[in-house]
Amino acid sequence: MYRTVIPVFFALSLFLFSCSGGGYKTTPSGLQYQFFEENSENPLPGPKDILEIEMTYKTENDSVLFDTRELGGSPFRMKNKLPEDAKGVFIEEGLSMMHEGDSARFVVDAESFFLITQGREIPDGIKKGSKLIFDIRLKKILNMNTYRNEKNGLFASNEQEEQTLLESYLKNGNIVEQPTNSGLYFVEEIKGKGKKPEAGSTVVINYTGTYINGQIFDSSLERGETFQFRFGASEVIAGLEEGVSYMKEGGKATLIIPSHLAYKDETGNKIPPFSTLIFYVELIEVK
Repeated sequence: MYRTVIPVFFALSLFLFSCSGGGYKTTPSGLQYQFFEENSENPLPGPKDILEIEMTYKTENDSVLFDTRELGGSPFRMKNKLPEDAKGVFIEEGLSMMHEGDSARFVVDAESFFLITQGREIPDGIKKGSKLIFDIRLKKILNMNTYRNEKNGLFASNEQEEQTLLESYLKNGNIVEQPTNSGLYFVEEIKGKGKKPEAGSTVVINYTGTYINGQIFDSSLERGETFQFRFGASEVIAGLEEGVSYMKEGGKATLIIPSHLAYKDETGNKIPPFSTLIFYVELIEVK
């Protein structure tokens, strides 16, 4: 697992799953749900609010398909979609029912979730007619103005500010690894046992990229598909390519990438200037 200390996830796994009972209620659309903690005095999500959540989803036989704890402890955030705006009335409907601080379980049709909500092929091993079980805690609701203020207040305006933020991040995270000659911080979490990348090979990875404040800006896991690039062809930022060069298939690592190994002081991109980026990377295959 990643170095960042992760709060204990709420113990929803103690509850037994039963589609036909176990305290489940059903919405008119067919969504099954069960609340374990309710805070009715707290706000509900509004349109376009940013939701900070803890979430796992798994199959009926308890095979975990996704777990926000595997993102390195960074806050997992997503923009709220009203059920009528979503591609299917599934988890979006469930989230719209939750108050800040609530925890709940939702049961959805696996085939519809993958094909409609995520727009991708059904993974191997998922049977037609089977269900997915989502355990969710809604930790925080941020309106768009609050989110923008938070986002803008935690980026550097010059190299010195970036260095100060980086030093604070390393200290608070108790990261003792020394930087490479280039300035990259490579923190190995799981040592791989497979092949290493070579120039010209294609590497297949899963990754989550965050700003130094933990805000996710991109994630192959969120998209539900792996990412691949030709190693040594400068198809990705220098820090990511260097980090992957130290890995073997099956390995996981945290890459702390200063802006000079990423997007430098460029403006007009999605990434603000002088942004140190954190990548949580799993090297799946070298081919």
